[in-house]
Amino acid sequence: MAIASALAATLPPAQSEDELSATVPLVKLEYPGRPKNIRMLYVTVLSLGKRAVNQPILLDTGSSGMTIDCKSVLPAEICSNTGIKITDDLEIDGIRVSTKRAVMNYGIYDVYGNIAYAPVAFGSPESRVSTATTIPFLIRYKQVRRSTGEIVGGPLWPKGIFGISPVGGSGPDRMIKSPLAYVNSAPGLHKGYYLTPIGTKWKVCTNNDSSCPQVEALHIGVPPDLKKDFRMESWKQPSWRYNFPTIDACISWGSESTCRPTLYDTGNSTIVVFTDASVGYSSLRGGTKLLVKAEGQEDWELKTTYTPEVEFVPGLAHNIVGIRYFEKNSLLLDFETREIGLRLGR
Repeated sequence: MAIASALAATLPPAQSEDELSATVPLVKLEYPGRPKNIRMLYVTVLSLGKRAVNQPILLDTGSSGMTIDCKSVLPAEICSNTGIKITDDLEIDGIRVSTKRAVMNYGIYDVYGNIAYAPVAFGSPESRVSTATTIPFLIRYKQVRRSTGEIVGGPLWPKGIFGISPVGGSGPDRMIKSPLAYVNSAPGLHKGYYLTPIGTKWKVCTNNDSSCPQVEALHIGVPPDLKKDFRMESWKQPSWRYNFPTIDACISWGSESTCRPTLYDTGNSTIVVFTDASVGYSSLRGGTKLLVKAEGQEDWELKTTYTPEVEFVPGLAHNIVGIRYFEKNSLLLDFETREIGLRLGR
């Protein structure tokens, strides 16, 4: 027994199953301009092919596929608002840029770019995650506000989107899919991810100044035992047009309520609620109590802290629960079993 005890003391502690997941640090920032309270999470793209990039781009659970700004990955002289200046497919540092153009659609704007192919590495030098293969993505040359046709951008705009939804894809034939679909998980883990709470404190900062805090909140690879801590449901897709999974939920305030397929979206700073055109208001005032009752899940309650933390959009096919949910709660997506799970309070 003494020998066994001495041997046990020299062995490293057993690794719990959830420690096998790859943990990726996320950059957490509050937009330093107007409107206030625009809060976002970013993941850093370390390299594409053999080219070092080190560019934070917006982490988005509400879209599928990666976009990245042309000047972040290609020589500036071939980037312009009219297009990427190539006449034939170009290979540079292991990135193959094709002449095939595509448009990817987001909430209020469209992204124009060229299809490109490369292995992608992201995270941090200490916690680096790579795709197992070359993947398709979009190198964008302009963003256009859909309502006005205005080209938008500037130093404070995200330099791209890291869309990790496992549903569907974007671009031609929906070929641009979640980068996490191309990452091999450790043995014993399901392909997928979970997000742990990011905290309630925010700092006004910019990626350009490298002054934003990081939080270790994105975990790639799902331990099957961990799912017992979540309330799991088969995910739904509100329409073939949308590249994200939903849970049916009702959002209530005062005596009013609206029930719709609901997206839990890191790419949205507000809660967005369906309404009909006859409603005479566009947002809720700060201090309003809100209740989200999701199918098969615990009820989530919150009090709004500013206007417009909850916005109303006529004719919206789904509701959106934005970044506020992720401050204290967790989300899990199992790509293999096609399940979504929520966990409140941790």
